[in-house]
Amino acid sequence: MTNPTPHFSRPVHLREIPATGRHFVIETNEEERKAVARQLGIPDVAALTAKLHVTPFRKDGLAVEGSLHALITQICVVTAEAFESKVEAPVDIRFSPDGQDPNAEFDLAELNDPEAEDPPDLLTGDTIDLGAVVSEFLALALDPYPRKPGATFEGDGDEAGLSPFAALNRLKDKDS
Repeated sequence: MTNPTPHFSRPVHLREIPATGRHFVIETNEEERKAVARQLGIPDVAALTAKLHVTPFRKDGLAVEGSLHALITQICVVTAEAFESKVEAPVDIRFSPDGQDPNAEFDLAELNDPEAEDPPDLLTGDTIDLGAVVSEFLALALDPYPRKPGATFEGDGDEAGLSPFAALNRLKDKDS
């Protein structure tokens, strides 16, 4: 049985990257955008591009920095209507053979400083996939509760900033 082809793949080998680094401009085709939309569970990805700079990291790793730009369709959590939104997100990740496996279990108690720099991800073999990196950073940039511009929940008006106790006190004052 063969491994399935990734939805959106741009493999880069360590030996392709000179000491000064290499720029990559990634433009996706319609099939790749549809696959990313399915992977992310959203109705559509109308556009997805990335500008990345890959540089050597330590002795035998790679660092990826840059940005991604996407035009996506999401479903509003308030109205359940589809709407388009633009996503612009930075990309910053490092890979190293002595890095951490992102799928491995970890102990939350080991996180001493949540603001500390993330350790590099585990590099297995001599290749990274910029398509997977872009898909991951797009997923991280998505609003988990997308709201169509102008959509409000009932009660979002005057009482939006009030605590439940303040609302109860107002009701109590009306009864007095």
